[in-house]
Amino acid sequence: MENSQNVKPQDGLPFPFQTLSDTKRFFARKTTDPLSGAFSEKFVIHAGQSGSIVKDLTLDLFSSLLSGDQKPLGLYIHIPFCMNHCLYCGFAGQFPKADLINHYADALISELIYLSSSKVAKGPVRTVYLGGGTPSCLDPEKLKELIATIKNGFHLANDCELTLEGAIHDFTPERIDGFLEAGFNRFSLGIQTFDTGIRKSLGRRSKSAEAIGRLEDLVSRSMAAVIIDLIYGLPGQSCSIFLRDLDIACGIGIDGLDTYQLNVFSKGELIKAVESGKIEAPAPLAAQGRYYALGYDYLLAKHWKPLSLSHYSRTSRERNIYNPWAKSRQNCLGVGAGAGGFLAGHAYFKLPQVEKYLKSAVQGEFAPDFITRPPKTEELASYIVAQTEEGYLDFADLSKRFGVDQSIFTPFFDNWKEAGLVEIYDGWLLFTVAGRFWGVNLSQAVVELAANAFFEAKGE
Repeated sequence: MENSQNVKPQDGLPFPFQTLSDTKRFFARKTTDPLSGAFSEKFVIHAGQSGSIVKDLTLDLFSSLLSGDQKPLGLYIHIPFCMNHCLYCGFAGQFPKADLINHYADALISELIYLSSSKVAKGPVRTVYLGGGTPSCLDPEKLKELIATIKNGFHLANDCELTLEGAIHDFTPERIDGFLEAGFNRFSLGIQTFDTGIRKSLGRRSKSAEAIGRLEDLVSRSMAAVIIDLIYGLPGQSCSIFLRDLDIACGIGIDGLDTYQLNVFSKGELIKAVESGKIEAPAPLAAQGRYYALGYDYLLAKHWKPLSLSHYSRTSRERNIYNPWAKSRQNCLGVGAGAGGFLAGHAYFKLPQVEKYLKSAVQGEFAPDFITRPPKTEELASYIVAQTEEGYLDFADLSKRFGVDQSIFTPFFDNWKEAGLVEIYDGWLLFTVAGRFWGVNLSQAVVELAANAFFEAKGE
């Protein structure tokens, strides 16, 4: 789950979707506080590029993609059910009625069996991720069936990461036993904050003490990596509350941690609650950089290791394979209603309507609803995103590998350095703390600049 505030969506057009005259927005303002003033907005939610939508022959194209090369693979399985809908959440989730959710799990198993017969499924599976929604609301026995189907039908790498995303109220001792018996070796839990008052105001079900106790139980078993999400900029949250959340998380002994910026959706429940006076306004974008820097400095002082712009590991058990895998658009099969995937640079997506998915599953039809063809600069963009997501860019190698003239970057890199966002060293761009906070902007800028240079060099 990635969050950012005041985001402009990409327009969905084939690349390059910005002309060279549009790149002025990539220049940062030079202020005394780059964390708050370098830019006025986040350009996108995730850096990258858009392809052209395939309007016809979606089934034929999907079948062709499933017959592609046997490259390392990821599996993403979407569980679109939630016990409740939190105010800040922008993901759709139906209430998990027992009959419906079990029927859905059976349909997932059918789709997994269908996909396992494809050529691409023979590649080694590096990561399996059950996301949602709230996958932990599934009965542990159904989860055992799902994982058994995956292990029987796919070739899991010896170090395959098997992640179950979930809500802490699902992690009773008995259910934890079932989740572990199913074979999960990584749990990602959306705690968001340990502050009971803020949790209640946002619609979280468990109090702080309950959340801490269940996390301690899960960690004490030492059977799997335990990861939690914390959100900063929440209504009613101060920097001291955010630091207390970090203190509690570190004291529990978890293996990994995400610090996410609050995402405010223009028509979401959170903004409605703010406008009606039921809840105070969240921190504005200009103030959220301070939270990011506090978290970054605190965790590094505690000897945590940044694995990406928002993700940190405390132990070697946490590897965070899935998120960078998906962001750099590696081969990944998306399973279930609302799932998305990537094959050979093509992005595909399934509509989130559960009933539609169930009817299709009965007929053995699992083609996606939308597929986008990759632009010519797909490999270039993936190369950039994979590096900038970790806070650096080897732009000398980028130039050599893709034939992109380095001079196209010079005025922007110099500007970013003067604005306090990057350091430049021997062909490398290194993000500062402020640069990491604005990392999605820097990444998107490099992608668009490099793509424009690529097409200009080819006379296109």
